[in-house]
Amino acid sequence: MSISKDLMSISRAARLMTAAVALAIGGLALPGNASAGFVVKDFSCTTTPLGVNVDVSGLGNTNLCVTGFATVDLSCACVGGGGNCPTDAKKQTIPTTTSSSQSFEPKNGRVVTTVTLPISLTDAACTAPQCGQGQTTKLIEFATRDAEPTFSVCTTTAAPGTSCTCEGAPTAGDLPETINCGPESKIVFPGKHDSCLSLFP
Repeated sequence: MSISKDLMSISRAARLMTAAVALAIGGLALPGNASAGFVVKDFSCTTTPLGVNVDVSGLGNTNLCVTGFATVDLSCACVGGGGNCPTDAKKQTIPTTTSSSQSFEPKNGRVVTTVTLPISLTDAACTAPQCGQGQTTKLIEFATRDAEPTFSVCTTTAAPGTSCTCEGAPTAGDLPETINCGPESKIVFPGKHDSCLSLFP
């Protein structure tokens, strides 16, 4: 009876020791381990179009890659005097693809930044249609396709300030992570009595 109790105690102690060793190993910052320390504190869409807020800690000296892309449909039209668009006004929807990728160097193991896709959402972006005398080509509205823009964050070996990619990036902690910020749209110039906006039902 005594021997049986001793054996049970030894077995229990062995199990506890095994669990303790496993726990200790699990806490090590091994490559690919979820405890590697990379923590995404903030990865959210900005209130302004086509942007993302980034706050990642626990990076040590590891650089962070932020990528993003979107296809934006620019609705442009010829606007006459008084901000009016006649029903037969020339119009055109211009699909424009924009993307960015940049490596960021952490400060005290942390990267805090805001990234906005490089695209001009102004009249200057309207390369068409060609308008007649007394008319101006204006951006009426824009809209992104599907759930775009799409942003990703991951670790990278790319030098700070250079382009990078999150394709095939190793998994560690909260990284890599992807977020969809769309679809996004905005009416820029509706025209008098919405005459320009009505050209794009």
